[in-house]
Amino acid sequence: MHERDEALKKLASSRQTIALTGAGISTASGIPDFRGAHGLWKTYDPMKYASINTFNKEPARVWDLVFKLLQMVHQAGPNSAHHALASMEKAGLLHGIITQNIDNLHQRAGSRNVINYHGSIEHAVCIICNNTAPITGQRTPECAGCGKIMKPAFTLFGEAVPPAAFLEARNLASFSDVFMVIGTSAVVQPAADLPFIAKENGAFIIELNNEATGLTNYITDCFIKGPVEETLPELILKMKKN
Repeated sequence: MHERDEALKKLASSRQTIALTGAGISTASGIPDFRGAHGLWKTYDPMKYASINTFNKEPARVWDLVFKLLQMVHQAGPNSAHHALASMEKAGLLHGIITQNIDNLHQRAGSRNVINYHGSIEHAVCIICNNTAPITGQRTPECAGCGKIMKPAFTLFGEAVPPAAFLEARNLASFSDVFMVIGTSAVVQPAADLPFIAKENGAFIIELNNEATGLTNYITDCFIKGPVEETLPELILKMKKN
C-alpha cells in the first residue's frame, strides 16, 4: 500500500489524532520563522532580545521585540493550513493541536482544543504576583498589583515550558493513534520529544514539511513534502472523498 493511502486509512480509523505544529504553518500568513534564512533571529539575537536574563536586566529590550511580533500577528490571518486543521477538528478527525507558535492563528481559524505549548503573545504576566493582562497598544504593561513591569506570557529562552502545557502535551502524544508533525523540524526541546513519545506508544507518524527533517528517515511513517498550506488541505480533501 502506498504510504499516503495508508496515512488516509490510519486517519479515518484513528481514535485520537494529534497535530504538532511549528513556524512553518504560519509563514504563509506573513509571519516569518525564527531560524530560517530570513528568520527573526537573523535580525534579533535571541539571547539579547528573547531571554529571561535580558528581561530581568533590560525588560524594554524584550518588549521592543514583542511589539514588533505583535504587529506582525495582528496584520496576519489564518491560512488554509490553519483552516484545514479546524475543519478536521469540527469533523471529529482531529482531537488536539499542540502548537509551538505563539500567534493564536489556530484559535482564530476556529480550532478549540489547542495547547499553546510556548504560551501566547496576546497576554502579559507578572512574575511577582502571577497576574495576567491582555497586551494593548505599544505600552509596556505594568502589574496592577505590584506595579512591576510584566513579562510577555510566552516562554523566553532560559525559561521552562509551562508545567500544565508540558504535561497535557505529553499525555495527548502518549495516547495518540496518529501523530501529525506539521511545519516544524521538531528540534527544540522539550517539544522535540513529543513525536518520539507518540511513536514509542504505537502512533503512526505523518510529517508535512517543506523539506526533510531529522524525523523523516527516522520515525516518520508518511512524509508529505511541500508547503503545508497546500499539502494539508489536499490531504483533508482526499480524506473527505474516501
